[in-house]
Amino acid sequence: MLRRWLAEAVAGHGRLVVLTGPPGIGKTRLAQEVADGARRAGQPVLRGRAVEDEGAPPLWPWRRILDAVGGAGEGDGLTGDPGGARADDLAAARFRAAAAAADSLTAAAAADGLLIVLEDLHWADHASLFLLRELTAELPASRLLVLATCREGAGDTWRTALGDLARLPGLQVMPLPPLGEAAVDEILKTAGLSADPALARFVHARSEGNPLYVATLARVLAARPEAASDSDTVARVAGGSAEISHLVSSLTSGLDQGTRDLLAAASVLGTEFGAELTAGMGGGSPDVLAALAAAAARGLVTGLANRPGSWRFSHALIRDGIYAGLGEDQRVRLHGRAAAALGPLARRAPERGGEVAAHLLRAAPDQAALRQAADWARAAAAAATRGLAFEDAAGYLATALTAAEAAGADDADRAGLLIELATAQYRAGQLAASLQQAVAAAAAAERARRADLVAEAALVVRGVGHHQVALTLLGLCDRALSDPALSDPGAPAARKARLLAQRASALAELGDMEAADTESAAAMTAARAAGDPVAELDAIRARVAALSAPQLRTQWWQLGARTVELATATGQPIAAALGRVWRIDAAYALADIEAADTEIALLAQLAESTRLPLARWHLLRQQASRTALAGQFAVARDRSEQARQLAVRIQDLSGVGISYAFSAWLAIIRGDPAELQPDFVEAMADAPAIPIVRATLALGLFAADRTDEARAVYETLRQLPEGPDRDIRTFGALSLLMNLIIAFRDTETAQATYDLFRPNLGHGGLIGSGLVALQGSLDWPLGRLAALLGRTEAALDHFALAQAVHTRLGARPLVALTRLDTAAALRDRGGRADLAEARDLARQAAAEARRLDMPGPAGQAGRLAGELEQALGAGDPLTRREREIAELVSDGLTNRAIASRLVLSERTVEGHVRSTLAKLQLTNRTELAAWALRDPGS
Repeated sequence: MLRRWLAEAVAGHGRLVVLTGPPGIGKTRLAQEVADGARRAGQPVLRGRAVEDEGAPPLWPWRRILDAVGGAGEGDGLTGDPGGARADDLAAARFRAAAAAADSLTAAAAADGLLIVLEDLHWADHASLFLLRELTAELPASRLLVLATCREGAGDTWRTALGDLARLPGLQVMPLPPLGEAAVDEILKTAGLSADPALARFVHARSEGNPLYVATLARVLAARPEAASDSDTVARVAGGSAEISHLVSSLTSGLDQGTRDLLAAASVLGTEFGAELTAGMGGGSPDVLAALAAAAARGLVTGLANRPGSWRFSHALIRDGIYAGLGEDQRVRLHGRAAAALGPLARRAPERGGEVAAHLLRAAPDQAALRQAADWARAAAAAATRGLAFEDAAGYLATALTAAEAAGADDADRAGLLIELATAQYRAGQLAASLQQAVAAAAAAERARRADLVAEAALVVRGVGHHQVALTLLGLCDRALSDPALSDPGAPAARKARLLAQRASALAELGDMEAADTESAAAMTAARAAGDPVAELDAIRARVAALSAPQLRTQWWQLGARTVELATATGQPIAAALGRVWRIDAAYALADIEAADTEIALLAQLAESTRLPLARWHLLRQQASRTALAGQFAVARDRSEQARQLAVRIQDLSGVGISYAFSAWLAIIRGDPAELQPDFVEAMADAPAIPIVRATLALGLFAADRTDEARAVYETLRQLPEGPDRDIRTFGALSLLMNLIIAFRDTETAQATYDLFRPNLGHGGLIGSGLVALQGSLDWPLGRLAALLGRTEAALDHFALAQAVHTRLGARPLVALTRLDTAAALRDRGGRADLAEARDLARQAAAEARRLDMPGPAGQAGRLAGELEQALGAGDPLTRREREIAELVSDGLTNRAIASRLVLSERTVEGHVRSTLAKLQLTNRTELAAWALRDPGS
């Protein structure tokens, strides 16, 4: 099967195959067989192996592979300290580096195909797994087969990585089963043992069919043929269980002491080791090569043909068995020797510092050695950071912190290390841990009276939209800003500017928009005065968050331009993409469709030049909204689905959620529940229960005709218009809810929503955003609310203004929908000329909706046109509702009683009565009652 998949890869259909199973099941042997066959066929093969040692440098399995193809690894990502760069821009740098490496590998396979074997991925570092994920996304269109091995029941890191890989095309997992009894018998015969079926049954039962155990036991028994005929002796040799360590002891027992010492030293270094380095530890035979040859003859080690002087244990379990047999004193001594031997190498290659630290910490260190271990671990963390391996940097820094604390570090040193660790965790996306370390760092810095470190602690975590995180950051900023040292003329001005920006962002997240407005403006002023582009970019983000109300979004145009300018100068492409996105939304708010299209084109250039997944995701989302606005629903659906798949690939759950929200919006606009993602309800239920997510869920349930469920969710959101929050998310949630306010005829919420949105009129453009969906002129939903409230004249005014905007922007679906709503309002006003105009508008709306494939609105408009045609034929100026209310007036009911009977608001009834009086040219309720008695209708 593997050979067939290799042939398919050579033909242009690559994939990732993961061989899984317990230790010794034959993963490495199978991979070796495939690789040998590929080489015999002239196929290029490259190999890499992860190692168990904690201190192994990032990208260890990939290093020789990338060297062989001349590829750039993640280590080429940064040339200096990332400083104040935000997590998203550092993630962008990591994606660029991984994309470059993946390009090198697929290019190397382009001519003749390529087989890459990656062993023991259950031990792989985060950076290696990240590169594997990015490469896997490119495999289906490549001529590359990646064959990976991993142990069954591997750790959390690998299980998470495998889950991520499973979301990508081209993954095949192949679990390897144990050997059957016949295969065990074959191995024993090959080893020259007797063909006694009882021996095969016994060995099969003891080994549980594990090939390594069977083969090793066969080798031991072949060296002691007298034992093979005695089951009791076999049981003693086997150790009474399928544990390889007993067999390893049997295999090494015949070696001289020098060879055993050499193997002991090698086991401390890991599964792979260098002969020279091992000899330098002073634990080997004077004739190292002879000793290794003797060990190889026993099947314990093997030389690496492509790396002269390098060796590895024949299996990790062999190494584990030898290491487990060391006495505690011998183990401590050998780890100390390993640290001393590796020190010169780590000074030349700081990424190896983690290995030195790990050996020092296993060598019963005193305080001096603990401090050395902390220094080595910090050096390794700095190298990992330059290589964009942030998870690995965090691991090294955790080691450094533990060692430093054990060595008695003071509060200032602890604060510095805690800030470094928090920063690495923030870059790695470990936000909860990062915030925890930042708080601990601030406390230690305050005890040390280090105001500068308190400020640094407050600035670690940025750009995280979460209420509790914002509260914590606000507290940290207040602690930093309250220190008199910050007001010292010698204090860095940029630091204060960044603290002000951080505080403003937290205030905006907490909904205190007035304070956020004031403080973001102060942060902008301070950042510009300091001349610090990083501080100014932070201040701009805070300013954009503070200017979130619809009428203020036009200011995003200038802020976006400045962001692009600063981001380009400082090499922050994600910030540049955000600047473009802000300008696109500002252009929509200004009803400048040409400017929006220009900015989308510039965003496309940025996405193409950087090849960053996040920039491409932003582009796809903008294209989905723009084409939907033009009525190109098939294209919009395709772009949104591509964005969803990309968000899954980059593990951006909020990005996935936006595609789900877009599908709900399309389902409402087109009137077709098939637009909803198949798992829409389940995905929304699993998302954070914030208002905009709940509003999306309610809208989708309503679109799916699950009205009772939609109403239940809606009821939890009715308080939004009168709540304290006035940020962009509140407006977004209410924009989605307007369809339900009208469908459920909720006049109370309609009034509150109308009052909330009404002051935001005047910018004349579109609401919504290109990121999610463009929802038309604000006048359109306000007109619908006014119509529900019985304010027909106000509704018609709103619809006329909205229609002008929709027509000017070429928003064909919105033009059709606004015509439909205008027709309904004219029907409610009810003059004969109104009914004729309404009929014509309904017909136009129906025709346009059919052309655009909007089945729901097409049906509604068609039915309305038919009703209006009948009304014109019957000469009845009143709508059904108005006639119903007129008859109740003739029965002597008050407006309040009518409202109660019809489940309407009293204000709505009052509006209908006024409209009816106007249509019939009557002056009061008495005349209306008399008219109803004279003309009871049908």
